[in-house]
Amino acid sequence: MSVGKRIYTNRENMNPTLVDRFREYPSANVSDCMERLYSMNAYIKPFGKQKRLLGQALTVKASIADNMLFHQALLMAQPGDVIVVEAGRDMNHSICGDIMYSIAKSKNIAGFVVDGCIRDVDYLQKEDFPVFAAGVTGRGPYKNGPGEVNVDISCGGQVVHPGDIILGDEDGIVVIPPQEAEGILAKVETLLNNENQSMEIIQSGNWEESALAKNIEKHLEENGYKFIHE
Repeated sequence: MSVGKRIYTNRENMNPTLVDRFREYPSANVSDCMERLYSMNAYIKPFGKQKRLLGQALTVKASIADNMLFHQALLMAQPGDVIVVEAGRDMNHSICGDIMYSIAKSKNIAGFVVDGCIRDVDYLQKEDFPVFAAGVTGRGPYKNGPGEVNVDISCGGQVVHPGDIILGDEDGIVVIPPQEAEGILAKVETLLNNENQSMEIIQSGNWEESALAKNIEKHLEENGYKFIHE
């Protein structure tokens, strides 16, 4: 097997209905329910008008300034996939632009996440296609390889496995292990119910008297804080 030139054509696919259940939830709340350990770094940001992204990861390990294997991933991608690219966080060359966005849209690919640069942002500001990346530059890529498809990669400070659920919005990207999806969904539903109750208390003007507020003071006192009224 030639390490650096591997293209895995098979990947575990989840029930699309299960994946789609994450669509209504903010990435921040999902991150909270995963102990805040699975969010990509803040430099991975959405570009263009569409800032919601959800799908299973088709991964690309690309050479710096090269998009040959990114193009191969486009050929392989199925509707609903998110192509996630480890591009070495190179800020000197873009590795995708409007042609690749158009191909992806025509195949109903869910979006791109690129640990590197993109270009043709004007297309993204007009069209309904989500792209998250580290930055923008007009300087284009080469097409020489090497690279790999559907291998474990690093993107935005997170390990991404082929088939991981990728959820993105204006707060960033969270990576969800498929085998944990059901349990995470249950936690998110509970968290959001609790937050809704908190919002009702706040809007009623009774926040200071709530159990949540009192628990803050209790926690501080238990950890040695003194309230000094002078």
